[in-house]
Amino acid sequence: MTINSYKKLMENRNLHPLHIILTSFLGELANLRLLNQGTTNIIGSNVGKKVGQCVIDLGYKIPNNDEELIKFFIDIFQICDEVFIKSENNTITIGIKIDKCKYCPKQIGEAEIPGSACPIPSLISSFLEKVKNKKYKIKFWNNTNQLIKKEDGHCWFIIFC
Repeated sequence: MTINSYKKLMENRNLHPLHIILTSFLGELANLRLLNQGTTNIIGSNVGKKVGQCVIDLGYKIPNNDEELIKFFIDIFQICDEVFIKSENNTITIGIKIDKCKYCPKQIGEAEIPGSACPIPSLISSFLEKVKNKKYKIKFWNNTNQLIKKEDGHCWFIIFC
């Protein structure tokens, strides 16, 4: 995907220039074939733990409820402007509105790769794990090796706790 106007993109998605730097960096790594969903999961897992420790060290009031904690994470790190979160039976389903996501390596960072390279599932699961001191895992969609499912204008993923 080629960006025709960064001004329009930044206005439509409410982006900060740092979002462009991060997603472009990821996009370039993907275009060099150094980044795919698997490597993004590994990197995101480590980064999520670091930002979790950062939030702890800075003394933020951390919500106890998983849904509220995910909303807190999304807000503080400016992940997106629209999200759906549903928690049921140790399973958290999250839908990021595609055109409101601020971290997409493909739509913002111009990664030209098949599949996904989304950092958000691993960032969230490892952040939750760090601040709650409890195990969280990204779950694949039923009988697939698909982590991200694009449907109804959202990128959907599941976290199991």
